[in-house]
Amino acid sequence: MRMVNIDDYNEKTMQLAKPVQDEKRRVLLGAGSTIHEKYLSKLKELGIRYLFIEDAKSKGISLDEMMDMPTWMDIIAVVEKTFKDVKENNPLPMIELNKSVKRLTEEVSRNKAIILIPTTTVSASLKPFAHMVNVTLLALQIGKKLGYNGLQLHDLAFGCLLHDIGKAKTDNREEHPETGFNIIRANREISLISAHVAYQHHETLDGKGFPRKIEGKDVLEFAQICSIANDYENAISNEALSPDEAIEKIMTYSNRKYTHDIVLAFHRGIISYPPGTNVKLNIGDGIVTKVIDNPHRPVVRVHKVGKEVSLNQQPTIMIEKVLPEETNEIK
Repeated sequence: MRMVNIDDYNEKTMQLAKPVQDEKRRVLLGAGSTIHEKYLSKLKELGIRYLFIEDAKSKGISLDEMMDMPTWMDIIAVVEKTFKDVKENNPLPMIELNKSVKRLTEEVSRNKAIILIPTTTVSASLKPFAHMVNVTLLALQIGKKLGYNGLQLHDLAFGCLLHDIGKAKTDNREEHPETGFNIIRANREISLISAHVAYQHHETLDGKGFPRKIEGKDVLEFAQICSIANDYENAISNEALSPDEAIEKIMTYSNRKYTHDIVLAFHRGIISYPPGTNVKLNIGDGIVTKVIDNPHRPVVRVHKVGKEVSLNQQPTIMIEKVLPEETNEIK
């Protein structure tokens, strides 16, 4: 199984590996289906940009570091419900939120690294909620690399899962952090530090953030972690950067937006070339099949020899660039 951009889908050679669902989780197309051109257009209208597929190139590709789709969708539904409750001035659904935080924490604890399900695999109406789930997964991975204990991870996850909750009450970008802070701190079951994650996730070390333009040590480490996760998720979902490009972008913000230690923890836990990525090596073209020890040195199947090589064990073999789908056909 691998993931492809919907524009790269080929009806003749690919079939769905996972079902496509709408915003109400109704199955539009089941696993094993092929997609006719007119249905592709409808999926694009829904805002769906990525598909999970099987084809000749996907043989042997592992996506074990990716959260299972049903669990991911369950948590998205909880975040969506939380937004609705806040809009209607109802209490936060604490039982569901606590269960979601626990599931996300357990997911990250099981894996050495994580691969995000792009928010563009779901309809546009669910994308904001999927974003909040993905930011939480990323933040937990960073927290794990920093050696956080269970309570720290819980508070970090709560703050990240609700970091944009202020948007349920305001459309003003510069107001939503403080609005979210007030919503969260009004609930005594949630740590105040989690509320400050929402309040500070757009602040930066250099004082050029918002809403308060605080700087340096005044910006909490938890908030910096949420900020770096937020920036990375936006880079791959909204700017359509590849993971390696998004990681490079994040690295340029070291000691400007977030501390160098947080950037290093981020770099140690995020995969540059997820399985299914088409790459050009200095020995020929190939496709990433798995990531074992080093998140930046994957195992690649080299097409011209039909064999896999571990870049972590072959230091002279380098990835020169990521290739688009159409230039990376099996010879």
